[in-house]
Amino acid sequence: MTIHLPKDLERFVHDAVRAGRYAREDDVIGDALTRLQQAMPEDVAKSGQRAKRKKPALPKQKPLTEAELQQHMLEIGLMTQLPNTDADFDDPDDQPITIKGEPLSETIIRERR
Repeated sequence: MTIHLPKDLERFVHDAVRAGRYAREDDVIGDALTRLQQAMPEDVAKSGQRAKRKKPALPKQKPLTEAELQQHMLEIGLMTQLPNTDADFDDPDDQPITIKGEPLSETIIRERR
């Protein structure tokens, strides 16, 4: 079997062998195809026929609460710590600052044009 690859992919395969990650170019292609086969739905991977792509049906889930979302983000590494809700309060001594001139929103809109 002969496989024709674009130059950038061909270079990638050669670089993977030169870096010592694979012994031969065939091993790089074989590993890539194995990973593709594992990532495909089982019915498509086993059948040799072309199948129409279907979006997998997502199971119905109830919406997460804010606390559940934050906990999930912490677990997958998107957050390093949960926010301290005790420290998040409005200080009654805080006073709004009056800005002279046009409203800030108008300034932003004007500068974006």
